[in-house]
Amino acid sequence: MVSQIMRDRIKRFEKTHTAFRRTIYLGYLVYSRLFSVLCFCMRVFPVQENKILCCSKKGKSCGDNPMYIANELVKRDRNYKIIWLTDCGVKKSLPHGMKCVKMRPLAMAYELATSRVWIDSNTKDYGTLKRKNQLYIQTWHASYSVKRFGLDFPDRSEFIDRLIYAYNAEIIDLFISNSKKTSEIYRSAFGYEGRILECGSPRNDIFFQSPDIYLEKVRNYFNIYGKKMALYAPTFRSDFSVDAFRLDYSRLKRNLEKRFGGEWVILIRRHPSDNTGAGELCYDNEQVMNATVYEDMQELLVACDVLVTDYSSSAFDFAVKGKVCFLYATDIDKYKKEQGCYFELNNLPFPLAQDDSQLEKNILQFDENRYWEQVNKLFDETGLCDNGNASRIAADFIEQWMDRH
Repeated sequence: MVSQIMRDRIKRFEKTHTAFRRTIYLGYLVYSRLFSVLCFCMRVFPVQENKILCCSKKGKSCGDNPMYIANELVKRDRNYKIIWLTDCGVKKSLPHGMKCVKMRPLAMAYELATSRVWIDSNTKDYGTLKRKNQLYIQTWHASYSVKRFGLDFPDRSEFIDRLIYAYNAEIIDLFISNSKKTSEIYRSAFGYEGRILECGSPRNDIFFQSPDIYLEKVRNYFNIYGKKMALYAPTFRSDFSVDAFRLDYSRLKRNLEKRFGGEWVILIRRHPSDNTGAGELCYDNEQVMNATVYEDMQELLVACDVLVTDYSSSAFDFAVKGKVCFLYATDIDKYKKEQGCYFELNNLPFPLAQDDSQLEKNILQFDENRYWEQVNKLFDETGLCDNGNASRIAADFIEQWMDRH
């Protein structure tokens, strides 16, 4: 299997070499056809009634929304067999009742063909065959989406991406959504016309629990005690550049201490699809620490006191349960041209800065009352339905479906 670093290098090369990109496309279509044949052959094996197949971030982790649903299912003690499709480099100790299977074509085709339910936070590959007595639940990996994706920018999206999104729209049985706005995005970005369950984001259930256990876990992991924590979590850049991430961490720390008091530590978490250049950022492991390898982003959000991000849906997650977020985006014009946005950043409640001076001003002049008025207005307008019960509602749906079919 190809390592993540090698994949990133291939992606960089592909974006600037048309002939190579076309070769990649052709190779993917050939692979997809062969994988379809493999999936069809695996139909000689029966679907296992209690087997549930989960996948997160295309196998890069065992987590995100699928893990929160899986944990809820395990609690119910109905002898579910929960399988995680994972990349070869992923090593994780899973709860009882769950196990990992490496994403090798033969094993993957077998698990897909014999599982009663699929739960995924990313798209399935083009050509993945689903049987009539199987349920495919798509949770996606963002509660809201700031950046456009899928079919919502057909002039700029890659041919393979358009193919994959349209194909998934045909085989998905249920989308899990946290708001009316998110549901609208799923329908347009996927061309999806099926059922959507607006119950909240399962991964955001964590914000409605006691934070103590997660705060202690994060503090122990980074060896941080008696200090407040700010998380800097920029999102993916298609050119894999780190130029947009070079904020002044010392200045940020100093301003947070002036405005909110106490001593602060900065945690930096790169996007999982864009961590090749993480080593280029400046960590001193005392005041600025690398949080990219920390497994669960939501636990970091629970534990940290302030979030700084750019175009990430984590801003919305962070505000769900009384958290303050600042936006730091130095490349807005370029990003909007290349990626496009569902929201105008200037209209969001999160104070927006395009340089360190503006970020300093936004922190020092932060108006908490105005911030929460705007956050509540945003959630009202988008129809937010996060209330801490999403995992339970999703698990109820799965159980009821399995009992009926």
